[in-house]
Amino acid sequence: MTQSESSRPSAESSGGARRSGRKRVTRLTVLIRRVHLYAGLFLLPWVFLYGVTGAMYNHKGLLPELEIHSVGAAVTEATPLASFPTADELASRVIKKLREAAPDSEIELSEESTPQFNNNLIIEAVGGEQKRSVEIDPVRRTACVMLYPENEEVLEPMLKDVRSIALDENPYLLARQAVPEIVSAAGFDAPSSTQPMGWCKLNFIATVDGEPARVTYVLRDGHIDITRYEGQDGMSPRQFFMRLHTSHGQPPHWNGRMYWSLILDAMAIAMVTWGLSGLVMWWQLKRTRLIGSLVILASVLTASGLYLSMLDFYATTKL
Repeated sequence: MTQSESSRPSAESSGGARRSGRKRVTRLTVLIRRVHLYAGLFLLPWVFLYGVTGAMYNHKGLLPELEIHSVGAAVTEATPLASFPTADELASRVIKKLREAAPDSEIELSEESTPQFNNNLIIEAVGGEQKRSVEIDPVRRTACVMLYPENEEVLEPMLKDVRSIALDENPYLLARQAVPEIVSAAGFDAPSSTQPMGWCKLNFIATVDGEPARVTYVLRDGHIDITRYEGQDGMSPRQFFMRLHTSHGQPPHWNGRMYWSLILDAMAIAMVTWGLSGLVMWWQLKRTRLIGSLVILASVLTASGLYLSMLDFYATTKL
């Protein structure tokens, strides 16, 4: 047997291993593409929900239920708003009063930051048949009047004279009494005292004079809320979808909110997966690698700049 003949089986086995490796890579690529596709198809309702309601949170005039009437600076300048101070002027006034309140301290306005209002002013205009509020831009001196529609799902109170109850054995007190032992069992020093934190409520359906009622009992202070139960949530469609956007956390019972939290976990995993699988699919297209690399670089630089900008905002601002 010649040397070339003896080496042929080794070359064939090496070629077979390479083909097998390519097949595995191909199958993995197909799997990644399908996970990317079908996860997106299944979670499509939530993608639309969070996309649209996120924009609605950012822009109150998007798909509004309330009426918004703009008022220009030409009008507001003829009102007491013309004397409204700028951020710099107001900061100087505050510094002056702080010096008067703390004469032993040296208080100066820092030149490293610029005084800024964190939000517009919103003031309710009480009176009239319809709820109204006025939003004022303290920088541009413009304003808008917002008229709120009447809620079509007003929850009717029942047993209006009953505002709170006192149980013979307070369950919240039992929980507070257990805290020192729980903290000690976890390996920490027992607390000297405890304070209420958060709002745990007990919700159930009962009947009042034969009528179905939704009962909410607040464990912390014994407050009780009883409304006629007609299967309504008391929110407008816009409020309901925006509430879905912010719904988070896991209740101690398996109910709709718990199932919703599982979808939130799925969305979180899917968003990371879409990012990673998108990178894999992009890298397979050799013609787009250069442009894609530039786009990723621009993305990283933009994200870093905004990250630092928001870090500075929250460091200098109390919301």
